[in-house]
Amino acid sequence: MGDFRVRKIRDHSDRQKMYASALDDIKAFERMWNERMFDNGQAKIGAEQELCIVNEALQPTTSALDLLDNIKDDHYTNELGLFNLEINLDPELLQNQCFSIIENKLIALMAKGQSEAAKLNQKIVMAGILPTIDISHLQFKYMTPIPRYQTLSNMFLELRGSNFEIHMTGVDELIMSLDSVLFEACNTSFQLHLQISQDEFISQFNWSQMISGPVLSACVNSPLLFGKELWSESRIAVFKQSLDTRSSSNQLRNKMPRVYFGDDWLKGSPLNLWKKELMHFPLILTSDDIKKSTAILDQGSIPELRAIRLHNGTTYTWNRLCYGTGNPPHLRIECRYLPAGPSIVDEIANFAFWIGLMKGQPENWDEIQEGLQFKVVKDNFTRAARTGLDSVFNWMGESITAKKLILEKLIPIAKKGLKRCKINQEDIDKYLGIIQDRVDSEQTGSKWTINNYRSLSNELGSVSARQEILSNMFDRQKENIPVHQWSNVDPQSRQRGMSRMELTASNIMSQDIFTVNENDCIGRAQSLLEWNNIHHLPVEDRSGNVVGILTDGLLTRAKTHSPNSQFVNEIMNTDFIHISPHDSMENIKSILDQHKLSGVPVIYKEKLVGLVTRNDL
Repeated sequence: MGDFRVRKIRDHSDRQKMYASALDDIKAFERMWNERMFDNGQAKIGAEQELCIVNEALQPTTSALDLLDNIKDDHYTNELGLFNLEINLDPELLQNQCFSIIENKLIALMAKGQSEAAKLNQKIVMAGILPTIDISHLQFKYMTPIPRYQTLSNMFLELRGSNFEIHMTGVDELIMSLDSVLFEACNTSFQLHLQISQDEFISQFNWSQMISGPVLSACVNSPLLFGKELWSESRIAVFKQSLDTRSSSNQLRNKMPRVYFGDDWLKGSPLNLWKKELMHFPLILTSDDIKKSTAILDQGSIPELRAIRLHNGTTYTWNRLCYGTGNPPHLRIECRYLPAGPSIVDEIANFAFWIGLMKGQPENWDEIQEGLQFKVVKDNFTRAARTGLDSVFNWMGESITAKKLILEKLIPIAKKGLKRCKINQEDIDKYLGIIQDRVDSEQTGSKWTINNYRSLSNELGSVSARQEILSNMFDRQKENIPVHQWSNVDPQSRQRGMSRMELTASNIMSQDIFTVNENDCIGRAQSLLEWNNIHHLPVEDRSGNVVGILTDGLLTRAKTHSPNSQFVNEIMNTDFIHISPHDSMENIKSILDQHKLSGVPVIYKEKLVGLVTRNDL
C-alpha cells in the first residue's frame, strides 16, 4: 500500500506546506512533459502478487510479519492485514519469453514462501477474496502495526465521520459496518504494470479504460464474502465501499469516491489525472523529507514528485498512472482490477491477454473513441464485476455477449499485439489458449467457486463448504492447473481438512433464525414457535442487540391467558447462556449438558449470528 515514510497532517500549517509541495510537483511534471523528458524506449512489464496466509483450519492468521522475517526475501513485503503478503516481481523487457520467465519466477517465489509457511503449520493461498474470511477477522488486532496503515484508517474514518459500511446485493444481500478500513484487507489482487511511451500515453490510457470490462469478465474470481453470494468480482464493490469517505449526509452532492473508475476520457496530459485527485480529495498524509521538485529539475536531476505521488497513494483508480524515477523517468499504466488466482498460470494468462490487447490497440482508436460515450465504458466495467462472462456489453455501439466479444474480437487483437512485441509464439499459444479455453468452457474462478459452494453447503453448511473449497483451491494452485480444467469437488470424497476437535460453532450453527422483539406480543412468539416447529426464539431490542431468550418451556410455564395483550419482555429469560462463533464442539456440548439446554444462541459483539441445537451437534 505504498510509501511508509509518512505521518498524519497535524494542523493548517502542515496541510498548507503539503499542498505547496504537491503543487510544486505538478509544475515539475508539467515541465518534464513539455520538454519530452519521459522514456520512449522499449517497454518493460511488471506485476504485484497479493496473497493470503491461513492456518491449518484454513482461517486467516496474524503471522505476516513473522513469516516475512523467516522468508528473508526483498521481493516479499507486508500489506494492510496481518493475514496478507505481497510479492513485487522484477520488471522484464516486453519481448521473447517474458511471460514464461515471470511465471517461473513467481512459482519460485511462491515455493519459497510456502516452505517457510509450512514450518509454522500455515499455507499461502491466492484468492480474490478468501472464502473463509469472516467479520471476526477484521478486528483491529488483524491490522499490520505500521503507522501508515493505522494513520490511513484513522484519517479515512475521520473524513467519513461514521463507520465504513458494506452494502451489496447479488444472489444474497450483505449489510455490515466496521470502524476501520479493514474491509479492504478482504481483497487480494494481481496488479499489472506496462511502461508506456510519452507519445502514446493518452491514447493508451483511454484504450485501457475501454477494455477493462471485457478483460475483467474473463478473469473474475471473487464471488463470496462472509458466505454470501454477491458479485462475480465482489472485490470491485468491496474495495470502493471499504475506503469510501462519503457519508449519506452528502450523497445529494455529486461527490467522487476515493476508489473510482473515472468519469471521462483523458485529454491533454496524464497530469490531469493527478490534478483531478488534488481538486476532489483532501490531503491526509504528509512526510518530513519531501524535497522541492522544481529545484531538483533546475539542478539537472530527476525529482521523485513525492508529495503528489503520496496523495495519489490515498486515492484509487482501477487503471492508474504510475511515475518511475530514473534517467530518463518513465510512465506506466497499472491495471489494478484483476483478482489474485485461481492459479499462477491463470494469472499469467490474464497478464498476457491484457498486454496483448494494450499492444494490439486499433490504429484508428483515437477516431473511434471520439464517437464513444465514456459512461458506456464505465457501465461495461460494472456489468463485468456483477456478472462476469454472463455479461452483455455495449462494444462500439454493438450489443454483444462477453463470450462472443472475447473469442471473436479480443483474442485476435491480443494475438496481434503480442506478435508486434515479438513475444515467443509458444507463449502466445499457451497463455491466450488458456483464456480461450476458460471463456469457451465458461468456467472462471467465480463459476467454479459458486457451483461447488452451492453443492457443498447443502451437505456441510456454509462455513465447512468454504473451508473445503479453499482446501481444493490450495491443492490445485500447488499443481498450477488452470481453472478451466478444475473438476468439481466430490462431496463423498471431500478432504475433510478439519478434524472434529477443530470444528467450532460457526461450522454447524443455523443462520436463518427467527427472532422476536422484546416489545412483541406473546401471541406472535407462540405462533412463530408453532408454525416453524422450533423451541427457541432469541429476543432483540430496537438496536438489534440480543437481550433475552424465549422458549416453548417458558411459554408453557407462564400459562398466559391473553397472549395478545402481554409482551415478550414480561416472561423472557434475560440471564441466558450464549456462546461465540469460535467455541469448540466440546465446549458447546459441555454447556448444553451442564445447563440442560436443547439449544444456545451464538452471539458476536452483542449481535445474534446463529443458533446451535443438540440436533446440530
